[in-house]
Amino acid sequence: MVQLILIANPCAGRGAGARLAPAIAARLRACGIGCEPRFTRGPGEARTLVAEALRAGAECVAVAGGDGTVNEAVNGYVGVARENQALAVIPVGTGNDFAKMLGMGNDWQLACDRIAQGRSERVDSGTCNGRHFANGIGAGFDAQVALEANALRWLRGNAVYGVALARTLFLRYSTPYARIAHDHGALECRITMLAAANGASYGGAFRMAPDASVSDGLLELVVADALSRAGILRLVPHVMRGTHVGRPGVTVFRTTRVVVETDAPLVVHADGEIIERAATRLEVEVRPGALRVVA
Repeated sequence: MVQLILIANPCAGRGAGARLAPAIAARLRACGIGCEPRFTRGPGEARTLVAEALRAGAECVAVAGGDGTVNEAVNGYVGVARENQALAVIPVGTGNDFAKMLGMGNDWQLACDRIAQGRSERVDSGTCNGRHFANGIGAGFDAQVALEANALRWLRGNAVYGVALARTLFLRYSTPYARIAHDHGALECRITMLAAANGASYGGAFRMAPDASVSDGLLELVVADALSRAGILRLVPHVMRGTHVGRPGVTVFRTTRVVVETDAPLVVHADGEIIERAATRLEVEVRPGALRVVA
């Protein structure tokens, strides 16, 4: 690929984006691809930079960051990119879930080599209330945990998740009544959380939908019924291993579209980024083949 634009999030991976950007550019140049990193300066800018690069005719736009950066990039890509324009993901974030779905894991060097090889393929994306996502959305308990974690600026590492989990359990616990319409009918029950997954994992450590595929034209819908606080704590390790599927109180099926209506507001995340703080209606849909990605 000749016309490459590299967009790096300097804050990704607790500063890894800033530290690794020069090495990424150097590796690409060593592969015969000239580029200089353009750094984002704040939330939302990756979306703008990706769209601008595509409109300027870039054959490939590479984003160096985590899943939040990928989410912004996808929102700048879908609806703007032409057939031959590709999006490359260079994983330098904490979770890098979408990069894992593309077979690159946390290996930024492998991602650079894939760009140099020039191969690309079509994969799916999705939308939730008009916001595009790459890997999946979550509503309810896990999104509330993500919101709590974002507020814990004074903690680092696994302690962030532990404190956020405890705060959600004891201060924000709720099980709203939901009506969930999907391709095969409707489900009505009280829920702890709901996820519509394009990829198998999100949050870095959670295999929310272990059988999901980014290229099958379907979303994996995962619904956890109303659980007690103790039930939630018992479920979390299973979600981390992907062994929650088939357990009592967990419903999983595939669909192209889902509409969720609740009697109480939900926090919602897309690829780990909070997109709604008080949603009572969600319209989620898969976008088959919407992304041409380097893979």
